Parts: sequence; C-alpha cells; structure tokens
Amino acid sequence: MWRCSQPTVTRQQAGCCIDVLRSVRPACSTSSSRLGHESAESVAVTKLSETRIFTADDVLAFARLTGANALACDINPLHADAAFASSERFSAPVVHGMLYASMFGAIVGVRFPGAVYVSQSLHFRKPVYLGDTITATLALCRSAGGGRLLDFDTQATNQKREVVLDGTARVLLPRTARLRSNK
Repeated sequence: MWRCSQPTVTRQQAGCCIDVLRSVRPACSTSSSRLGHESAESVAVTKLSETRIFTADDVLAFARLTGANALACDINPLHADAAFASSERFSAPVVHGMLYASMFGAIVGVRFPGAVYVSQSLHFRKPVYLGDTITATLALCRSAGGGRLLDFDTQATNQKREVVLDGTARVLLPRTARLRSNK
C-alpha cells in the first residue's frame, strides 16, 4: 500500500533517466515491450502497478477536496449513506470513481517524476465499495516522440480480480527522460 507520508523519491530512484525506445508499436494491448531505467542495476518491467484499500476516511477527504468550498463538495449520498446506496443500484456506499482512477496518475508521478499526464479514457465496469482492495495497473503499449510520449493500457481490479475500471492513458516524459527497450 502507498501512503502520502512516504519520503520523496529521487529522480534516480524513480528511474526517469532512461534511453530511447526506437520501435513504435501500433496498437495497445498487444505489445510485449519492456520498460527499464538507467541505474546501478537496470530493472525491466512490462507493467507498473500499485495496490490500496479505500476507506470511509478516503471517501470523505476526496469529497471535501472536490469542491470549491464546503457547500460545493461531492456530498452524493451514494458515497456515504448506506440506506440510500442500497435503495439505488448498489448494495453499500461506493467509492468515487475518480478517486480510484487517480491511482494511475500517482503511479506515473512516482515512476516518472516531472511527467505530464496528457490524457486518459475511463470505463467504469463495476462498483468499488469501502474496504475493497484495488490494484491499478498500467501496461505500456506504444511509445513515440523519441521515447518521450508513452501510451498505456490501464486497468483496475478488486480483491476478487474483477475488472472495475479500464481504459488508456497517454504520458509525456520530461525532456531529460527517454524510454529504452530491454528485450
């Protein structure tokens, strides 16, 4: 699990100083390209993942942060009122979709400090309930722009390994960073 109080990650630890991936893959979901970074030990990965459990405190904090003031926060009873949520299509209060979708941007920010999250598509497949364990995964499917522009397939699954969210994301790495291929 990640915690907001983790120490700052340096650029070298995050692996943002990476070489150029020369081949451009035309379509997502089919690439076997491997990500790597320059350091004392070169590590190659095909996917980036993070897991966390969402609590009522997380939902309340997110609701407070999404509004311009206390009156404009997201007070939708689907997120906090068990009776209301069960009278609708859910069996219990649900986590805000944008809260667990934000895991993708956090993964990118930690792995590639200085990267710009250019775009994201989201398809919410199943509800996420308080206490669910969610694993967010980004899988590289294409690079362009000399290895600075990366396209990812994104997917979030719950503790039952059910897909709760999927989509795509595009990331622009900092000028000093480049993706390299480790085949």
